[in-house]
Amino acid sequence: MFELKHLKTIAALNASGSIRKTAERLFLTQSALSHQLKELESKLGEPIFIRNTSPVQFTPPGRLLLELAHKILPEVETAVSALKGQAGTNTSLTLAFACHACFQWLLPVTQALSKQNPGLRFDFTDPLFAQEQQQADILFTDEINESNQLVLKEIGKFELVAVMANQHPLAQKPFLMPEDFQEVNLLTYPVPPRRLDIFNLFLTPQAVTPNKIKQVANSHMMLQMAAADMGVAVLPDWLVTSLATPTLVKKLSLGKTGLFKTLYASYRPGNNNRLAIEDFLPRAISAFKALYR
Repeated sequence: MFELKHLKTIAALNASGSIRKTAERLFLTQSALSHQLKELESKLGEPIFIRNTSPVQFTPPGRLLLELAHKILPEVETAVSALKGQAGTNTSLTLAFACHACFQWLLPVTQALSKQNPGLRFDFTDPLFAQEQQQADILFTDEINESNQLVLKEIGKFELVAVMANQHPLAQKPFLMPEDFQEVNLLTYPVPPRRLDIFNLFLTPQAVTPNKIKQVANSHMMLQMAAADMGVAVLPDWLVTSLATPTLVKKLSLGKTGLFKTLYASYRPGNNNRLAIEDFLPRAISAFKALYR
């Protein structure tokens, strides 16, 4: 009828006293939290708390669940610590990003989790080395390597879009084709073209070369240059939405149907930090989904 996540939510709601603070505590949006609570109430057939009260006041079914949470959750935490080998042991997770923009939305998650769990530390390693050798605990990538026996968790899907100033000559087109880039100054991350999707999936198969390639240090600068009509960038749609003011830039799909990719997290099944990894990834998935709300 209910799951462990529901008990954690009830306990967090009691501790924080409000939907907003509970959502922040659980790394959820308020709408996602409300949906989860309504789902639980639907299963129970009764409300679990009284709306518009501050702090939150629980109904009798809600108080019963809260008592259950206070009893069960400490036992679960003790069991998890025992499975990790030793309670209080420091854990270090090494992350690598084969997708250049992932760092933008994952860093706040790692920072919040580190504050919540002082024994958990995050390190970052070179993405290319990690991709070839899977030396990182978790590799975030949009490519699947079938030759490696790795656990793959889907983080979410996204679209690669072209971004340009509203006054750019191509801004009035419904979408862009490879040949449109022949006269374009293309803004890219400072990596070889062979490591960029715009070349591998769109331009190179059609033997198209941009007029000029300008390598830019980071996403913020790239979007500012695009808005200033200094070139065209190709970036994940969520990144453009989260960093750019919609009125300053124009987003166009690549091709008639768009260019879509799936982001994965991969790790070795025998990783010694498997439990910490599997605790971290749902938070990463929630953070990615929040980019589209």
